[in-house]
Amino acid sequence: MPDETRSLPSPTKELPVLHSEEGMAHVHERMSLLVGKVARASAQLEFTLRQLMVSLVDSKYAETVAAGLGANELVDMCTALVKINREVTEAQREECRTRLGGIKPLLARRNQLVHGFWAPMHVAEGEPLPEGALALVSKRRTAMAVVEISFEQAEQLADELSRTQSETFSWICRSLLAQLRREQVTEPPEGTGMTR
Repeated sequence: MPDETRSLPSPTKELPVLHSEEGMAHVHERMSLLVGKVARASAQLEFTLRQLMVSLVDSKYAETVAAGLGANELVDMCTALVKINREVTEAQREECRTRLGGIKPLLARRNQLVHGFWAPMHVAEGEPLPEGALALVSKRRTAMAVVEISFEQAEQLADELSRTQSETFSWICRSLLAQLRREQVTEPPEGTGMTR
């Protein structure tokens, strides 16, 4: 019987030489810029969702009620409020609910990108620089998961968030402009002895 024992390859001989950290600096910078772009676009969307909620709540205290709610909570509140709001037509109601229905998947992708621990995929020296990165992502009550995202997908997500924000604000201006301009009480009146 022939000897089937083979020698294992030396790990140092078989591993490719990876791009240096200096060579990967461009990839790190691009990833950071994209994460920032997504975070900024989602902050603008969250601000607009807060404006939508304020417009849908028939109260001069609406800003205070909406303050501090997260984006997902704002989507839920606005969905419930537009369902019962009598100041919008049925067509406007359906348009708003359709818009709101597409926001949570964007926010889930946003959370992976913004809250994930990102590392570019290292490639061998001489190979093209990577066009994406891997992230370690964890959500409440779930194990850590590895998510891959390309820089093109991150760019598209930022664009989708910006477009959604713009379309939502446009809907508010077309449907509830007077309510958006409603005077809000955000601080206690002077001289009442009430403090923040």
